[in-house]
Amino acid sequence: MSKDHKKTRTPYKKGWPKNYHWIISHNEKKGNEGKEKLMKIFIKIGMASILLILFFFFAFGNKVFPAFIEMEVKDVRIDVLGQNPVVILVDKGGKKALPIWIGVLEAGAIERELKNIQSPRPMTHDLFHSVLNKMEVKIKDVKIVELKDYTYYAILSLKLNKEIVDIDARPSDAIILALKSKSPIYVSEKIINQQAIAITKKEVFGERYGIRVQELTPTLASHFNYEGKIGVLISDVIPGSIGEKSGLKPGDIITKINLKEISSVKEFEDTFDHLQAESSIQIQIFRDNRYKDLKIQTKQ
Repeated sequence: MSKDHKKTRTPYKKGWPKNYHWIISHNEKKGNEGKEKLMKIFIKIGMASILLILFFFFAFGNKVFPAFIEMEVKDVRIDVLGQNPVVILVDKGGKKALPIWIGVLEAGAIERELKNIQSPRPMTHDLFHSVLNKMEVKIKDVKIVELKDYTYYAILSLKLNKEIVDIDARPSDAIILALKSKSPIYVSEKIINQQAIAITKKEVFGERYGIRVQELTPTLASHFNYEGKIGVLISDVIPGSIGEKSGLKPGDIITKINLKEISSVKEFEDTFDHLQAESSIQIQIFRDNRYKDLKIQTKQ
């Protein structure tokens, strides 16, 4: 036996088993094996975690989750081509407008909400909103999520205690309830990118004396066989207004006000504002392929 081995050999003590060297080495071997098993387990857990992370990365890393843009109800108008009601949603930055065609009854309900007009008796939307309030159910928000086969789909999110319940809804109904509850309205960014109309710095819509006008685009001018370079298109005339009593109709193109040529919505509004003290204003319109002069009696 070498001297080095003698020096490192554990001395034998009385009372120890004579095979204590084997016991110590065996225990040490079992300890090392336990450490190796534990290390293998940690390595397997680590590999599994890495694989799981990689799975989610490849599965969802390139997926774009739907984003929504908050919109506000700007107005309700009549489509001059189809004579159908349209609700106009505009983003808070005032950069894009989204027109959504709706029913006549829904258009009336939205317009009443915008003008804070109360119905003599509760309408269907009033009833549903009252029921929600009595049951302490809050409208969290409204989301217009999809456009499919020319039809928009919306989701009405209701908050009951701490639970959120999503209900399929028509956009018009959802918008009315959002206005009643002062809840936000969101539209899918995909829909905005595909269907919204860019709003320029000039006003797109305007109204004076119950005459609602919009910018005259080349497409609209062509539809009405109008070849002129100036004018604004009357999109709607409020029933019972001065404009209606003057004989104006949707589809008329206003070209002049008191001999002043009108080429934009802003000029339409500014000119009427400048002449608001006048009791009678003469306007020129284009209707049925010819020009026609009408008088608006502003003092009635």
